Amino acid sequence: MSFANAHNAHNAHNAHNAHNAHGGGADGQGPMLAQALLMSREALAPMGEVALSQPAARIQDLGARLRRIEPQFAVAALLSELCEGLQVSAEAEALMITVPQGQLIRIAPPSDDDLKSETQLVAGYAELRAERMAEILMQTEQILPFFTTILPLDSRWTPSALLLASLASELATAMVQRAKLGFGIARPHVLSADIQPIIACPGHSAFPSGHATQAFALAGVLAALTGRASPEMASPLDRTAARIAVNRTVAGLHYPCDSAAGAALGLSLAGWLVARATAGTAPQICFDARRWGEDAPAGSRDFHLPAFCAAWQGKTCLTRGAGVTVAPAPLLAALWSNARQEWDERWG
Repeated sequence: MSFANAHNAHNAHNAHNAHNAHGGGADGQGPMLAQALLMSREALAPMGEVALSQPAARIQDLGARLRRIEPQFAVAALLSELCEGLQVSAEAEALMITVPQGQLIRIAPPSDDDLKSETQLVAGYAELRAERMAEILMQTEQILPFFTTILPLDSRWTPSALLLASLASELATAMVQRAKLGFGIARPHVLSADIQPIIACPGHSAFPSGHATQAFALAGVLAALTGRASPEMASPLDRTAARIAVNRTVAGLHYPCDSAAGAALGLSLAGWLVARATAGTAPQICFDARRWGEDAPAGSRDFHLPAFCAAWQGKTCLTRGAGVTVAPAPLLAALWSNARQEWDERWG
């Protein structure tokens, strides 16, 4: 799932109108406009030596530079900076992400017996498919609108916040796909032909859930930016992230522990991003999927927000360290400053 697609779809109506108004093409540069500009230039430009002016002064402020370039290129530059110092080891036994200051996260996979028991849970969720079909289909391609109904984010008012959200999603995608390649865990319908997913099943590993990773990374970054963080994970952002994750189990694509591992990974990556933006402390997390459910009532391996909150506060399947203090990343710090200023000016 591409966050860039989600961002574009979020503004599809305006983009479609602009496309019609300017003759189509990127930035309105359709063939008719190109022909008209060619004719205009031939009529108005001098035949001889062209006039020259002094080059504009170089923009020193990084935040101002970020505002002037296309979002996809800004995200590419920011992602490069954000990944500096990260060391990723993705093997069948564990995913480990470390930085020079220490380990950020370690995730261990479930056992075969865990997957068998959770396949029964996946089958039970099928009764929710009809009522959640619209959400499932929409979230296959985009999840940002489910957060922007909670926070008033818009490209006209908070472009830097949307850029941060895009960066969080792209970081989550990069890290979770590394993890998936290492674990190589089959989807639930491979264990039971009775699961019958209602949407096309991706070819990559089930564990961890990419949607859960993206959703909780988005929730974590947006909560920190806007001051909507909840220590008990009771905010609408947290509830939205959990529902997005559960919907993938309803669709028949994920085991519950996929969502739990994705939530842990997403929150870890959100913490890393915020720490690099603010010279703060990134959390240290260890998640063992074999022990998932031990903090829940009756030891259920089902995933829902209260169960994950219990794990977050517990000391069995999920443990948290003291955290690592990191230096700020200049580009990211400039973007964060822009985003906070936009938010405070509009909604602060």
